[in-house]
Amino acid sequence: MRRPGWWFIIAAVLAAGAFMLASGVGRGEEPGAQVLVAARAIPAGEVIGGGTRGLLAVASVPMGGVLPGMLLKGAEAAGRRTVAPLAAGEPITQAALGGMPGLGPEPLQVGERAVAVPLRALGAAAGAPAPGARVDVLASDGEGLAGRTRVVVSGAEVLAIMRDDPSRGDGSGDALLLRVTAAQALEVTRALDFAREVRVVTRPSSEP
Repeated sequence: MRRPGWWFIIAAVLAAGAFMLASGVGRGEEPGAQVLVAARAIPAGEVIGGGTRGLLAVASVPMGGVLPGMLLKGAEAAGRRTVAPLAAGEPITQAALGGMPGLGPEPLQVGERAVAVPLRALGAAAGAPAPGARVDVLASDGEGLAGRTRVVVSGAEVLAIMRDDPSRGDGSGDALLLRVTAAQALEVTRALDFAREVRVVTRPSSEP
């Protein structure tokens, strides 16, 4: 007469355990978060929200699975361009869109080029500008009264400071990497090849 009672208790305990597992109770399961993922394969150079629909989808992941740089809102990706191809279902991250806004230069856009100018063009007394600073590139031709100086590029953005092999020690290979248009890149290259002197002048941060 006792066996049916014990089996009833055991069955009730098992049923309660199954319910707790099914509902996530007792597993320490964290609440979920909604993150942006690629709805389909997205090639590099695609503009999010640039007229192509169906690029993004939303996926639910545990809060502990949200890594730094993952995007949670569509507005964070709107108008930005992918710098690397994304597979379908891959999370949309700041790195995939060129990095956190405001923390570094934006990736090159269509029609833009990165051109190197020797750091010595700043002159011995000038310090190297930080990435994001704006500079003017000047070229001088001729001698004496026949000489003239012209502006080759106005307001070019400094992308990076490239340092030469430290073992050389003379810094002759140090250069500024500037963001310019394709036409400006030709003008800078022409000035470096043929001008008597090329100078880089850093703009004040308060000057647009």
